[in-house]
Amino acid sequence: MADNSGVPKAGVGLSTAHGAAGAGAEAAERALSAAGAADAALLFAGPGYGDELPLMLDAVATTLGTEAIVGASAHGILANGSECENQPAVGVLALAGLDAKPFLLVDTAGAEQAACREIAARLGRPPGPEDLVVLLPDPGNFNPEVFLPQIAEVFGPARVVGAGAGDPTGGTPVQWCGRTVASGAVAGMLIRGTRPARVGVTQACRPVTDLLTVTRARGHWVLEIDGRPALEVYRELARGRLAEDLRRAAAFVLAALPVAGEDLAPGSYLVRHVIGFEENENAFAIPVELRAGDRLAFAFRDAEAAREDLKAMLDPLAGTGAAAALYFDCCARGEAFFGVPGLESAYLERALGPVPMLGMFGSCEIGPVGATTELLTYTGVLALLEG
Repeated sequence: MADNSGVPKAGVGLSTAHGAAGAGAEAAERALSAAGAADAALLFAGPGYGDELPLMLDAVATTLGTEAIVGASAHGILANGSECENQPAVGVLALAGLDAKPFLLVDTAGAEQAACREIAARLGRPPGPEDLVVLLPDPGNFNPEVFLPQIAEVFGPARVVGAGAGDPTGGTPVQWCGRTVASGAVAGMLIRGTRPARVGVTQACRPVTDLLTVTRARGHWVLEIDGRPALEVYRELARGRLAEDLRRAAAFVLAALPVAGEDLAPGSYLVRHVIGFEENENAFAIPVELRAGDRLAFAFRDAEAAREDLKAMLDPLAGTGAAAALYFDCCARGEAFFGVPGLESAYLERALGPVPMLGMFGSCEIGPVGATTELLTYTGVLALLEG
């Protein structure tokens, strides 16, 4: 059912039914009822639907009356004050009065430039600053260091947000477009807005050191920091029992990499896991290649700091009268991290009011840091589509 009024409208529907077709139909009916019409939709599904996902897509497309549907499997769903983690749940955001271009790219590894140009060729006109690009990649078949710069080149001033597909049951993450389900792909949608989307990024980590200098490195391995053995520096920060259990320490003591300059202000640095330790060389590894002279700091995952950062991110965005909101959240946040269920959804609902909001817990996030679009971890990325 299309809307020809030209006025942007949106509606969100959530279902926790176990049957894929029934859950899809129920969520789509609720979204359609709230929006009044549907020209396009975003659809996120939690675990538990497996081989029945095509039935879900059929039900959603039939109910909404549009094939312009894009989405991905997720660790959980956030929708208008509710969070459903690690359980069957379906969320649908129906959009009306907005021009939306869905796409699905399969086997992009090694062909990122061609894939991005293929998207651009489908758009009809060059993207502008009022456009929002939503990306939903398979993190196991996605090279952000190649793909994201290509996206930036092709989409220019458009804002880019998204999340990596996930499956907490250990299954294969999947993406979809229309009624087609794929794995190892990148699903997405370009939403042509009437005004630039407003985007906010909130982090779950706080730096606990100033910027330090890598004085010796080999590929992903950091060997020395400020002339001292790198693992010795790391152990001092981990302290106590964490220092004795490095695998456990890696979940809490992370590397913070400035995107530009010497800034460690919120939203100005990337957080990366420590992915390996080599005690014989007194070294540790992160999933970024560093060289002597590069700078890094260390950061701790901290629930209280994350709450404060979420509030600070939401304050300037509150009461904006947006047409719709999208929230891409890290699967390492949520109830297990904050200690209470539904905390982020409650904060979002309080700040945004009746704005229809759909989100997903993903395996990684995509959003702006400074002037560039980056792959993020332990973050929440909020995008507001202006009415």
